[in-house]
Amino acid sequence: MITALAGAPVPGPPAEPLDVTAESVPDTSATLAAEIARRAAQLLVDEHEADTVRQVRLDRLKTEFDLDQQERAELLREMNVLRDMAIEQQKKDDELLKKWIALI
Repeated sequence: MITALAGAPVPGPPAEPLDVTAESVPDTSATLAAEIARRAAQLLVDEHEADTVRQVRLDRLKTEFDLDQQERAELLREMNVLRDMAIEQQKKDDELLKKWIALI
């Protein structure tokens, strides 16, 4: 140590230099906030993926329902046409029968 003129010791450089590579205590609040933000972002991504899957399934169900309804409507139209044709045929048969009865 170096002594001053009055005889009191003067502080000099430390005996051991500071280790600049030493790790400091991690900032737990910053680390915790970063982890919470990462988890929140992951939850949002997972939720968006689940929503997308649900929407695709719903769209597929809607499409299947629409196709089934279109097929049903077409079948009903065909049934109506066939019924109308049968009624017309019955009317013609009745007229023909009346004519045969009139001939007798």
